[in-house]
Formats: sequence, structure tokens, C-alpha cells
Amino acid sequence: MLTPKEALITLNLIPGLGSMRIQALLEFFGSAELVLSAPEKMLAMVPRIGPRLAAAIADWRNCTNVVAELQCAADYGVRVVTLTDADYPDFLRRMSDPPIVLYVQGEYRAADSDRSVAIVGTRQASPYGATTARRFGRELADAGCTIISGLARGIDTAAHWGALDAGGRTLAVLGFGMASLYPEENAELANRICAGHGALLSEFPMYMRPSRTTFPQRNRIVAAWSRATLVVEAPERSGSLHTANMAASDYGNTVFAIPGPINQIGSSGCHSLIRDGATLCTSPHELLADMGWLNTHRQMELFTPEPVEKEVPALRPALTDAESSDILRALAGGHDTLDALCTVLGRGAHTITPILMRLQIERRITPLPGGRFCITR
Repeated sequence: MLTPKEALITLNLIPGLGSMRIQALLEFFGSAELVLSAPEKMLAMVPRIGPRLAAAIADWRNCTNVVAELQCAADYGVRVVTLTDADYPDFLRRMSDPPIVLYVQGEYRAADSDRSVAIVGTRQASPYGATTARRFGRELADAGCTIISGLARGIDTAAHWGALDAGGRTLAVLGFGMASLYPEENAELANRICAGHGALLSEFPMYMRPSRTTFPQRNRIVAAWSRATLVVEAPERSGSLHTANMAASDYGNTVFAIPGPINQIGSSGCHSLIRDGATLCTSPHELLADMGWLNTHRQMELFTPEPVEKEVPALRPALTDAESSDILRALAGGHDTLDALCTVLGRGAHTITPILMRLQIERRITPLPGGRFCITR
């Protein structure tokens, strides 16, 4: 005999159902256990079910194995949460079609929704797009935001790494099962996220492979979980625009878009969003200001405004060799931007930026155009 939780997981394992059809079944029968014990003819009476799906539900003992599914989740260190569990995320319950089952590796927190920013965009990111996404991910995470994205190649990957650069939090909502990681080269990124910096989340069974339908399903969770959505780089026909439109129309979230070169297809979707009313955004500071998050508690001091008349205290201690030597060696090796320094030193921007400022004050390094630095000769 299945428990109520096992019955919900079983329904989620049946191919072709999806969250909206499962909700219709639950409303009709009252519980997942009654759905699984219902005769095929009665199942076919439920709206949007029909004979084919009714037959699949009635045959659930032969097409699903909830014991094996739960064992697989345990083997991967994945926690399985259902819609009826007390620890199901409250901010997903507002969805018209919330995930019936949520597979979780790592940890999500209630506070992750307070200042959450979805950073999305194309998988075929240009160097401009990838650098910009990583910068926004890093600086917004520095300011205490949780970065939400989808672990896909391109913009998603850069945004997650940016949050990790800052030692901040990030959530990756997957369009596939936890046992089918895609792309494979993001295994290290996934492990880093789960190691105290956030969580991987999926509504799909453990061995579900990604497809053209699973990614749009995933996008609705990204839109629902975030308070603001930032599209960094995307063509006209992009799932990122779908995410942005859902965020605005279904959840009333603020949508930001970053402009790019007018002759690049990868920026055309952002320009369309801006024409349609999205907020043009050129810096993390602008997003924080528009969301009213500048005066709230921040993890770092990256965005603390400096009064024009303020002078550097004369008694500030000089940099020690231990603080400055690594950065000076990295600059001498050609790693001359903040992004490059964060990457090569494996440190967050909040630890590097103050040292760069003090090295400039002491005239040991010189700022260059394009956010670059060089050692003063």
C-alpha cells in the first residue's frame, strides 16, 4: 500500500501527465491514492485525461516503480519534496501549476525568495554576454541577492559562476532529472552550488532526459521563484523571453533587459523586451536601485556610495605583502580585469575590490579603460 507521498511521486512518474493534469485528477478524486485505485473508465472522465492517459494511470503498477525512484534519489543525495509536504517552498504555491514533486540536491531557504534575481539568456552567449552575466551574478550576489538560473550553457552558466565568485547563493532549476545532468561539463558547477551555496532543483523524475518540452516547463519555476528577471543576451525566438513574459504577466515581477550591439542577433530579443516595456539595465546598481534593495542589508560593500567630498583616512594601514602579492603577480601574468582576478585567484569580488582600491591609492597599480588594471611603472 502506497503512502500519500509515494502516491504523488507515482503520479509524477507516469509519462504524459504533468502538473496541471495531476491537479485535475486530485481535484476530481480528492487524493493521489484514490486516483491510483480508480477504474479506467472513471479516469477517462476527468478533463484533459482521455482514454490513452487513463489507460496509463490504470496500469501504473507496470509502468512506474516508486521504490526504485526513491532509492535512486537517495543514492544521488537528493531529497524528494511533494506539494503536500510542510517544507515545500511557499513561494511556489502561488503558481497556477506548481510542481507536484520537487527533487532537491543542496539546500533552498525561505529567504532565497526575498531578493531573488533570475538571470537568463542564450546558450550561444558571446564573450560580451558571458562576461556581463558573470559580472551581474557576482555583484548582485555580493549585494545579498540569490541568483536563479537553469544551469544551461552560456548565460546561465556564467550567472551561476558569478554568484559563486562572490561566495553568494544561487539556485539552478533543471529541465531534466537529477541523474541525467546536462550539460556534462557543468558537473563541477553543480557540485559547487550544492556545497553550501544553494541547490539544484527539478520536478522531473531522476532519469528524465532533457527535451524541447522540459525546458519550457522549467522556465515557469524560474519565473515564479524570482522577484526580478534579468535577460542578458537573447535572440528574438528564445526561451528566455518566454521566462521574462511569464515573470511579468503571471507574477507581476519586474523584467530587466541589457542592451547590446544592434547588429547582433543575440541582442535582438533584449531590444524587443525594452521596446515592449522592460526596464533597460546597464549595471547591477541600477537593478538594485529600481528594486529598492540598495538600503537593505548587504553581504558586501561593493555598492556602498562614497560621498564626493570624502577623503581617504590618513591613518589607513598600508597593505601587507600577503594581501597584495597574489594580486600583483596575477596582474603581471596578464589577468588584468576583476573577473579574471576572481577566476585565477578563486576569490570573491568583495575581497579583491578593496585591495585594488588601496593599491590604486598607493599608486602601485593604474586603472585602464574597459575595467582593466596594470602595475604602475
